[in-house]
Amino acid sequence: MTCEEFEELSGAFALDAVTPEERQAAREHLAGCVKCAHLYEELRSVVDLLPLSVTQVNPPPEAKDRLLATIRGEQDVPPLERGGQVRSARAIGARRWSRRLAGIAAAAVLMLALLGGMTAWNISLQHTVASLQQQNGALAQEVNGLRPEVAESYILTGRTPSTQNASGKLIYLPKQHLTILIMQGLPKLQAQQVYQGWLIQNGRTVNIGLLSVQNGIASVDFPGDISSYSAAAVSLERGPNGSKNAPAGPVVASGQLSHPVLVMV
Repeated sequence: MTCEEFEELSGAFALDAVTPEERQAAREHLAGCVKCAHLYEELRSVVDLLPLSVTQVNPPPEAKDRLLATIRGEQDVPPLERGGQVRSARAIGARRWSRRLAGIAAAAVLMLALLGGMTAWNISLQHTVASLQQQNGALAQEVNGLRPEVAESYILTGRTPSTQNASGKLIYLPKQHLTILIMQGLPKLQAQQVYQGWLIQNGRTVNIGLLSVQNGIASVDFPGDISSYSAAAVSLERGPNGSKNAPAGPVVASGQLSHPVLVMV
């Protein structure tokens, strides 16, 4: 099979609408022809997209009858003479023209499908772009509302032999009026034990809640201003509810709320 013959057959071959002999000849040609192999890959990529680019519809009942009548008509046509008999120029020309028409028809089907698919993709792309623009606008508004702010950070350290390696920070966010206490290195809790946070001012303690422990990190956050307090502490309580007005268990970590370190968050 030559390149010209394959080009004539390429559309039908891509649609798998060829005879076994033509299929075998085409495959043997593709094995040694890079140009035709590239053409076939382009056609196959379009064929693979046909189910995605064409709306599925149920064919009318009479379509089956017409198709079967066409197939019967083709089967009634006598095959070209082979072997020692000589083909006439008219028969050869008719066969080539029929094959060329099949290739043109297949290419037309592929082109229409491709154009239809491109139209569908274009509409889908427009919807996607519009959606991304809306998301981008919403994200921009969120970013504008989350501008960096200056936070106050204070250090807490362990106060007992079992918490000497523990450390933490008390971070106050003035803009959000929020305080966060974070500790790491605290011993693993036993039974119903809990860690509880406190703020201290002139001997008076204020409960700021129980610390939540996940992956070795204990933390608690609460709304409020810490400017009137002089120290922060963490106590180990029996649990499960902790103490109300003052630590009932040992204070395992504490820190002074003076000379804050300013950080950007």
